Amino acid sequence: MAQLGVAFIRGLNMFGSNRITVKEMRTRLMDIEDDSLRIIDLYKPDNIIFEKTKIHYAEVGLRIQAVLQDLFGKEVMVTTRSFNTLNGLMKNIHENDYQNL
Repeated sequence: MAQLGVAFIRGLNMFGSNRITVKEMRTRLMDIEDDSLRIIDLYKPDNIIFEKTKIHYAEVGLRIQAVLQDLFGKEVMVTTRSFNTLNGLMKNIHENDYQNL
């Protein structure tokens, strides 16, 4: 069964370094897609929505890191989260009314 997740990439397009467009990121991510990973969409170049099967979320992050390390010649940090985790966080925020802090 396929599971949805999001990869958050740290330090892209900040202070003139690690510059990449959404179009270029999408093109580079096509290289890591296979039967176990499909890139669904990007929100800016540093938030990647994906669908995975039979691999761990961390594996998705490692694949993205490898692409970026090849591009920039240095390690770029990637964190992945499941949509279940994100939904839980949003529910917690809604229930605790953090917007009024």
